[in-house]
Amino acid sequence: MRGVDDEFNITEELACLQSIKGKTTGQIIYNEFSEGLQNLNAPISRLCNITIDGAPNMVGKNAGFSGIFRNQNPNHDVVFLHCIIHQDVLCKAAIYDTHVFNVVLKLINTIRSRGLVHRQFQEFLIEVDADYSDLLYHRRK
Repeated sequence: MRGVDDEFNITEELACLQSIKGKTTGQIIYNEFSEGLQNLNAPISRLCNITIDGAPNMVGKNAGFSGIFRNQNPNHDVVFLHCIIHQDVLCKAAIYDTHVFNVVLKLINTIRSRGLVHRQFQEFLIEVDADYSDLLYHRRK
C-alpha cells in the first residue's frame, strides 16, 4: 500500500500477503482482498487506485476482480491500473525520445568526460550512501 499523509510524506509498505489455493476466480480474489483490508482496518473508501494484471480473473467486467469490486462498491470511483511493470516499460518507451532523456544523457556524459568532476561525483555518491557508485556512459542507438 502506498499512502500520503497531511504533510505529503509518501509511505509504501507491503500491507498483507494472502495465500490462495486451488482456483483463483475474481470472487475468491475479491474476498481475500476484502479480508486483508479488514484485518488492516483499512476502509475501502480510502483506496484511490488498484494495480492489476491483465488476466481475465482480474479484469473481467462481471466475474473478474475489478468487475466484482465495482459491483460491490458502486459509489466508489477507484481507478484500476494495469501492472506497474507494464507501466514502467511504457514510460521508458515514451521518455526515450523526449527532451528529458537527451538532457539527462548529456549530463551523464559530461560528468563522465571530465576527470575531476567525475571523481568528485563518485565521492559525492559515496558520501550520500547512494545505491550506485558511478555512472555508465550511454549513447543513443
